[in-house]
Amino acid sequence: MGGWLCLSTPVLAQETAQPADLETVREELVAAKLAVQEAREVAEQIVLDARQQADRIASRAASPDSPEELLPVEIQRGKVAVEVAAGTVQEIATAIMPINWRIMVDVKDTALLQRRFQYVSTKSRDQALRDLLTPIGLKHQYFFDLRDEQGVSRPLLVISQR
Repeated sequence: MGGWLCLSTPVLAQETAQPADLETVREELVAAKLAVQEAREVAEQIVLDARQQADRIASRAASPDSPEELLPVEIQRGKVAVEVAAGTVQEIATAIMPINWRIMVDVKDTALLQRRFQYVSTKSRDQALRDLLTPIGLKHQYFFDLRDEQGVSRPLLVISQR
């Protein structure tokens, strides 16, 4: 007899449920499914972005970036992987150049100095600099042999107006 009550209880619950209640539950279920799907998509994008950043960090760590290790031709022809969402000319040039390079931007136009650019390149360092600077009327010059007071190599990239 106890088994009979257990079997009939769900049937009674379904019979007493109102269509409006069922519709509300159905809408909540659909909304919950959409929220879960959106959360999955956001999580997948976060993982993808993290992997891309890790790959960029690993590629920079794997390649010699020290000026003492690279010859001038290697610096100019070296491939870069640069992605800057909104950066000034100096910020983008800093991302393009090896670590320990100084960047000097000798431009009188303050609006150009403060202007932000979206920039992506996987070309050689020299081509990436030309692609950045030529359209806005700027040029660049490398100074490979500069040293500080202690004799440590301190190469310089100068960006100036044409």
